[in-house]
Amino acid sequence: MKNPYLLLFLSIFFGILLGKIKIKNFKLGSSGALFSGLIIGWYSTSLFNEQTIVKLNSEFQQFFLFSLILFISSIGLIASKDLDKIIKKYGIKFLIMAFFITFTGFITTYIFSRFGNKYEFVGIYSGALTSSPGLATALETAPNHEKEIISGYTFGYIPGVLAVILSMYIFPYIFKINIKNEKKTLMEEMHFVEDKEEKFDFLAYSLVIIIGILIGNYTFDFNYISFKLGITGGVLLSSLFLGKLGKVWIFDFRMNKKILKTLQEFGLLMFLSSVGLKSGYNTLNNLNIQTLSLMLYSFIIAIISITLGFLFGKYVLKINWIILSGSVCGGMTSTPGLGAAMDANASEEVAIGYGATYPFALLGMVIFNKILIMIR
Repeated sequence: MKNPYLLLFLSIFFGILLGKIKIKNFKLGSSGALFSGLIIGWYSTSLFNEQTIVKLNSEFQQFFLFSLILFISSIGLIASKDLDKIIKKYGIKFLIMAFFITFTGFITTYIFSRFGNKYEFVGIYSGALTSSPGLATALETAPNHEKEIISGYTFGYIPGVLAVILSMYIFPYIFKINIKNEKKTLMEEMHFVEDKEEKFDFLAYSLVIIIGILIGNYTFDFNYISFKLGITGGVLLSSLFLGKLGKVWIFDFRMNKKILKTLQEFGLLMFLSSVGLKSGYNTLNNLNIQTLSLMLYSFIIAIISITLGFLFGKYVLKINWIILSGSVCGGMTSTPGLGAAMDANASEEVAIGYGATYPFALLGMVIFNKILIMIR
């Protein structure tokens, strides 16, 4: 059981089986891999010493990063063909959504922080909105409180992920959204065309990832605020924009959709499994009244941010649910949520809302993390 590849594929295997279980109209789908990963990660690593656990977690982190690249690049390239149409129609609404959701999370976190350790709640804020750049900003701004911030993030992350995943499946039933009608309306508004059968250019695909990683590692510095898009943001932007360009010189960025969908599904299963495996030991092995309360706070913060973001986007900004579901996930900077939204809606167009909202949400997380630390 010390073999990380065995643990990974066990998580994927049981995650797929778990995802097939259907209760009425609800099933976990690909998200089942997160739960199987949590349980397998907790059980297997609980058998080992600390040195082995550290080594395994290092391997799981590599799985996490590689799978993230596969998943994000494939959905970006699939969604790129419709990018200009969606941006033209919704434009500034994505920026508004990003700051509305991150601000809602900020206000809710601030209110809750009055009843506990301020710096733990700083970490919970980044965990609830699943934002690694937010965590990095918090640690940079308050280095003397690293332990509390990391503790809050650690126990806030999984509830934040679960809140987004569950909402993507449950919201259509709660708010009586007809997904088929929403997809039909979107198709008519955007005048989508049928895909042509394309080849798969590994040369171009490699370039998409190389440029994406370089963009993700670049530090955007605006006086007192600096942030990185990270691998997720960088690869997503490169795949969206290069995919939209089509063929450039010897590079053909118009990829075969069937191959991309296979990469997308495998990347998502691997990503969710690695998140569970990486978090399983610390999350489940350290459960007590205090950590459970942190997780509950995180879940509430996430649900409030998601719900108010949805209501604002649906009834004020009038955004189509297919695009809105992606925008909500982007506002929450939640890659697992994006996978759930695409699965629940059976639509790649979800990714455009995510891609257009995500960079602004990262900026919002950086700003509001700094404010949260500075205010008393």
